[in-house]
Amino acid sequence: MQACAGSIEFGHGLRPHWHLAPDARFLNHGSFGACPKAVLAEQDRLRLEMEAQPDAFMRERIIPREGRNALREAIAALAVSIGTHPDRIALIENATAGIQAVLRSMPLEAGDEVLITDHTYNAVRLIVEARCAETGARPRRVDLPMPATADEIVERFREALTPAVRLAIIDHITSPTALLLPLERIVPELRRWGARVLVDGAHAVGHVALDAAALAVDWYVSNAHKWLFAPKGTAFLHASADAAAITRPLVTSHFVGMGFPRAFDWPGTRDYTAWLALPAALRFAEWLGRERASAYRAALIEHATQSLAGFGAAPVGSDDLGCAMRSYILPRQGTATAEQAELLMSTLWQRHRIQAMAVAFGAALLLRVSAQVYVDPDDIDALASALGRDGWPGR
Repeated sequence: MQACAGSIEFGHGLRPHWHLAPDARFLNHGSFGACPKAVLAEQDRLRLEMEAQPDAFMRERIIPREGRNALREAIAALAVSIGTHPDRIALIENATAGIQAVLRSMPLEAGDEVLITDHTYNAVRLIVEARCAETGARPRRVDLPMPATADEIVERFREALTPAVRLAIIDHITSPTALLLPLERIVPELRRWGARVLVDGAHAVGHVALDAAALAVDWYVSNAHKWLFAPKGTAFLHASADAAAITRPLVTSHFVGMGFPRAFDWPGTRDYTAWLALPAALRFAEWLGRERASAYRAALIEHATQSLAGFGAAPVGSDDLGCAMRSYILPRQGTATAEQAELLMSTLWQRHRIQAMAVAFGAALLLRVSAQVYVDPDDIDALASALGRDGWPGR
């Protein structure tokens, strides 16, 4: 990685920096990410160092103590990139675990409500339902329009909020529909009745600009293994100073008395090298050049919108709700089913070696496209061609 960012050619020329299968087109970065070779090499180096002297590695670099250790240094690098203080960040394995920790920490009782949307990630919905069943609280769902505009989304939240809502969980970028929600307009609405706010930013860090402190929400969770290029199992939970006081880890271990965030640092013996490789992931993102990479991904998504429009596929939201991952409504007759979505994904992969995400959402069949820097416009064109040859529009 010696070239300067301005000389990097995005697209297939970057594929050698990943282990992606050379005979496949990968348009589903949003689901599980893809870790670059350089970051994996750093994790491998750390893992070998750990196994050479496990005791010293764990005691000196990982186990919490006053001041900074190697784990906290990695967190400090992340904090700089998202505009916050390291003491506001706890490292977790994935966004779902962070949301579970928040819900377990949140005092709820009969009559309280937890606000979610019909676009909420299914695992999060299940966590909310389970926690409400335990406490006597109840979920309150906001149904967002589709296709959607920012004004319509804000109005739906405004209409749904009541004094009973104790906690509102809102996506930064929705998973099934890839809508970039206008948090700067929604959060003030959620605050009107004093609700605490948890943002599920699973798809956001490394994808869109993030200033965690400026958002002024109680909690923010995100996965670093998606758009920030970190190894799998690397995520963070950000808590405001007020929310941190009540936030407890899912695992009660030796250092729980240190409170947030140190109580999260040591749930027990596990492989911490993914978190320690975070600075390498940040360096890789900087090497690409964040602004150039963002512009390239935006151009790819615009190309996808134009290419898929030839089949009558339409984006689920207006342009200001778009990002480098976008979902399209495929024209068809009748109500879509989960089986049809699975068939579309398997057909694209088995016949055409194209990985893309499909989901049945409401009555619609959605196709989600992720535009990462290793994707070429001809990958998008191949997707459109495959859909046409297989007769998916109207199928």
